[in-house]
Amino acid sequence: MRRSIRILLIILCIIFTGILAYSGYQLYDIMHTYKVSETMYNNLSGQYVSDAAPAPSADPVSPAAQEDSQVQLERSPIQVNFDLLLEENSEVVGWIYGPGTVINYPVAQGQDNEHYLYNFIDGTYTGTGTPFVDCFCEKDFAGQNTVIYGHHMNDGSMFASLSNYRTEGYYEEHPVLYLNTPTQNYKIEVFAGYVTDAESDSYILGFSDEGDYLRYLAAMKAQSDFDSPVELSSSDRIVTLSTCSYEYFDARYVVQGKLVPIG
Repeated sequence: MRRSIRILLIILCIIFTGILAYSGYQLYDIMHTYKVSETMYNNLSGQYVSDAAPAPSADPVSPAAQEDSQVQLERSPIQVNFDLLLEENSEVVGWIYGPGTVINYPVAQGQDNEHYLYNFIDGTYTGTGTPFVDCFCEKDFAGQNTVIYGHHMNDGSMFASLSNYRTEGYYEEHPVLYLNTPTQNYKIEVFAGYVTDAESDSYILGFSDEGDYLRYLAAMKAQSDFDSPVELSSSDRIVTLSTCSYEYFDARYVVQGKLVPIG
C-alpha cells in the first residue's frame, strides 16, 4: 500500500513539474514575443519617423489673416519618410501616433483582414501583428468611416491603451491622435470611446444619405464614456480605432475621431 502511495506521489510530482515547465515556457514565449515586437517597432520608428521641424513663424498680419495662417501652419508632430517606407511594403497606408502613449505604428491595408493580424510589414510573423485598415474601406481614408484594427496586448502595446478612454480624465489628457499618410497628414479629434460588439453599427462604412450619417454620428457620440466638445457634420470623415475588450464574448473597445487635414 505504501509502495503504491509512493508511486502515485512520484507520478503526481512528474505531472506537476511538467505543468510548471510548460507554464514557464509559455510565459517566456509571451514575454519574448513582446520584446521582439517592441524591438522591431522601435527600429522601424527610428528608421522612418522623426520629429517634425518647427513651423516657420508668420510675419505680423491682421487678426483674421493671422488666424488663417495659424490654421495652415498646424502640422503633425512627426514626419514619416513614406518614400522609403513604401519600398519596404507598398501596402502601408499611414502611420498613427498618439502623443504621450505607446501608439506609434505603421498602418497597412491588405487584401483581406487576416494577414496583418500576425504579420509585421516585412512579412515576419509576430504575435502583435500590425495595425491595419479594414480591407473593405476606401483607399486613402476617403470613406466616411475608416476602421483601423489593432491588438490589445497584455503588456499595454499596440491598441491596448485605447481602453483608457473609459475615463474622462484620460480623454482630457489625450483628446487628439495623429495620422500621417503619403498624401496628407491628419489630426484625429477624438469624439467617442465605448465598448461594443464586433458586429455592431460602429463598423458601418458607408451611409445612404446625409441624414443617415448624421444619425449615426449622434448615436456613436451618445454612447461615449466621456464628453467631447468635438462638433460633427455630414461632410466629416472619421476613423474608428478598434481593439479587443473582455466584458463579454466578442466585445470590442472602439475610439472614434474626426479627421482634420493638417500639414
